[in-house]
Amino acid sequence: MKPKLLHQEAMEYSFRAKQALEQGKPSSAFELYIQAAKLESQVAEFYFDKPELEPTRSFLIRSAAFLNIKAGQIEDAKRFIFYGLLNIKDIQIKEQLNDALELAVSLGTLPTDEASREYNYINLLRQRSIHYVLEPANLAFGYSVSLEMIKDFSESYLKSLKAFAISKFNKVVTAGQKIEKEFIKEIEKIVNPLVTSSAYGSFKFSIANDFLLREGESEDVVNLKANVVSKYHNEIFVNPLTDSDIEVIKKDFSEEDVNEIFRPLTKIKANSSPYKIGYYDPEDLKKKYVGRIINKQKQKLLTVKPITQEDIGELESSIIHIRSSADGKVHKTTIRKEEMKRAEFDIDTIQIEPKDFAPLILTEKILLNVLFTSDTGFTITFQDFRVDYTDIEFEKTLRAFYNVFYLKVKRLASTTEKTEEEQRDWDIVKKIIGNPEVLKD
Repeated sequence: MKPKLLHQEAMEYSFRAKQALEQGKPSSAFELYIQAAKLESQVAEFYFDKPELEPTRSFLIRSAAFLNIKAGQIEDAKRFIFYGLLNIKDIQIKEQLNDALELAVSLGTLPTDEASREYNYINLLRQRSIHYVLEPANLAFGYSVSLEMIKDFSESYLKSLKAFAISKFNKVVTAGQKIEKEFIKEIEKIVNPLVTSSAYGSFKFSIANDFLLREGESEDVVNLKANVVSKYHNEIFVNPLTDSDIEVIKKDFSEEDVNEIFRPLTKIKANSSPYKIGYYDPEDLKKKYVGRIINKQKQKLLTVKPITQEDIGELESSIIHIRSSADGKVHKTTIRKEEMKRAEFDIDTIQIEPKDFAPLILTEKILLNVLFTSDTGFTITFQDFRVDYTDIEFEKTLRAFYNVFYLKVKRLASTTEKTEEEQRDWDIVKKIIGNPEVLKD
């Protein structure tokens, strides 16, 4: 027996198995991993009674354990895991064997081929993953992240990602022709990132999209879906949105696409967001934070469609039959009426008009986000300044929002010792109001 040659042969089978997986050939990969595990097991067993040949013995036992897991041979994997945990002293390898034991236990109830397929699929997904971390913007509850924060991030992230995917699929698959609704639904189904790992601190998680060739999918679709998360992350999510970046984006995407992709991001990357978002750079593995999207960037990116009072007053969808009689009378019959559950749009303004105070003239236009839901009514927000107001009537909400905005500026102007959050708000105030100090009490 020549252990070194057998080990090299096992590594060759393992390399070919990995290639087969990347090419979407799980059955071939499974057979190759079985060959690799068989050879590596023989080598590892040869070193069982040779403790003087460390660290080679430890490396081979660990390798045999993981190759057997990749081959779906869980009981064989456990044999090497338990032997290693009892006889190996290297702390790092023992930690890795403990990880292997956790995998072996979770996969132990599956048939051999399914266990192999599941482990190798997850392993490849992890290699393709983008690694994020959510952290609270302030430490009112320590470093814990709430479910509301996770929900808010995931909903907006998915909306933006899916809009990006639809735009990309439309260009590649339909050559820019008008995309069919059914195809949009199909894209939204296959663009569904999977959580490949998670941990506390504050909330770390990794995501990747499915990459396997499914029945009926073309190679173009598979390539797009496999890389959509990384492309979105690099092209959109971490884009600093300088003036030149915005110019490129508006050339690459239609006006409608830009609005669909970036409007959700303006929420999760707003100054008013209760969390900040970090990611781990694959080059140096250092944590970096994505920049906030401020009012000037929103103005350049998003299209503000004029909204009239008539638009605001008709938050329902109706099907009405209209007919005229011989005497000239018009008869209307409502066939179906449905209250709108949700609507969202932006309005811009150059001044703040509180009810009982003089207007504040701004040095630049600002975008106010308006969200209507049937449960709460209208919520108007200026995300840079972290101020909002909710009420059931639009005009009443807008007037009250102006009052809240004005009073917050007045309070900040009168506060001599500001907290970190108050100072950030005050810095925004000084950018959009010429001389806010005059509002001091």
